[in-house]
Amino acid sequence: MKVVKRRNRQMTMERILRAMGDTMAERGTEKAGINAVAERAGVNKVLIYRYFGGWNGLLEAYVQRGFFLSMFNEKFLESVPENLPVESRSKVWSEYTIQFLREFRTRKPSQELIRWEMTHGETELARRLADFRDKSYKELVEKLAPYDDFDPVAIMSLMISGVTYLVLTSTQRETLVDINLHSDEGWERIEKAIRRIYAGLNIALEREKAKTK
Repeated sequence: MKVVKRRNRQMTMERILRAMGDTMAERGTEKAGINAVAERAGVNKVLIYRYFGGWNGLLEAYVQRGFFLSMFNEKFLESVPENLPVESRSKVWSEYTIQFLREFRTRKPSQELIRWEMTHGETELARRLADFRDKSYKELVEKLAPYDDFDPVAIMSLMISGVTYLVLTSTQRETLVDINLHSDEGWERIEKAIRRIYAGLNIALEREKAKTK
């Protein structure tokens, strides 16, 4: 009996979290209150307080259970072979950045959550959410960085920030310079640029490394 109750509770929590994402996508994080989430999930809002402790707990659970992008990072890491040769890592970094771009483009709730963080960055909740996400990025760096003495965290931060900005910008305007952000051709240009950046970076890092030998 306890097993059934636990399973039912888990299913209800999953339904609430998915309703959370749908509500954020539809209304934005600012207007996605507990009442709206409860209504979409078809549950009494008392359950949300009981399971998550309130709005802040609900947001944290949404991020930590992989409904944001942390689970995407974990799955990508799992797909990468152990002891990946250094010469293969830049290509893997390139593919990660492109897959991240594609994933983020399809996740309206994640976009809305980033917008919320950007305007509430001074709050304790926003900092906790960002710290959790940053932890998953650091795990990627530890496994995939070609040369850890060339500050791969800074390089990845620059690339991820650029991708994030482009995706958020695409929801507000059609073009950036002459790149059409509402067309497949425009995003193909960006993906090609990402591959070129990492290929060139790999050559530069290898040359720098050779100088130190």
